[in-house]
Amino acid sequence: MDIYKTAKKYRTSLSGFFGVLYLIVSQPTFKSLKYGTLLIIIGQAIRLWSSGHIYKSQVLTVTGPYSLSRNPLYVGSFVLGTGFIIAMGVIWLGVVFLFFFAAVYWFTIRWEEQKLAREFPDEWEVYKRTVPRFLSFSNLSNYHPGEFSWIQVRKHKEILNALVVVAAYAFLWGKALLIG
Repeated sequence: MDIYKTAKKYRTSLSGFFGVLYLIVSQPTFKSLKYGTLLIIIGQAIRLWSSGHIYKSQVLTVTGPYSLSRNPLYVGSFVLGTGFIIAMGVIWLGVVFLFFFAAVYWFTIRWEEQKLAREFPDEWEVYKRTVPRFLSFSNLSNYHPGEFSWIQVRKHKEILNALVVVAAYAFLWGKALLIG
């Protein structure tokens, strides 16, 4: 069994499972929701922006957010998840989130990097040397805007992800109203 492929294959299902579990055990307050909201919005915006630039398995995407990070979708997911952890109001969930995120995405990123190195060998080596795996504010001068495409956003089902985010956030607000 290839653990890299397995992590990549099941990360969405596992994320959904943990997301529902987190919502069930959450204890949101209006204060926790207020503090988590900005990160949720920023994280989802990063994911939308990233989805509008990537053309998976067609070209090595090096513009837009991909000129600042080799994994901007995962940066967005991390910021989004952190916002939800804060909004949920249960600190120990953060530890589980960090463990899950680190474990799954460590394998996923390694698998994707191997794949990109095979598909785009020359371009990948240059890209890998010039763009950090996650994010570094020291390379903001390397930003190249590229072209954003809503067609790509729809193709990657990021609109559905945004709707799930809105529904989960609405659930937390409803739960905060009930808790009091």
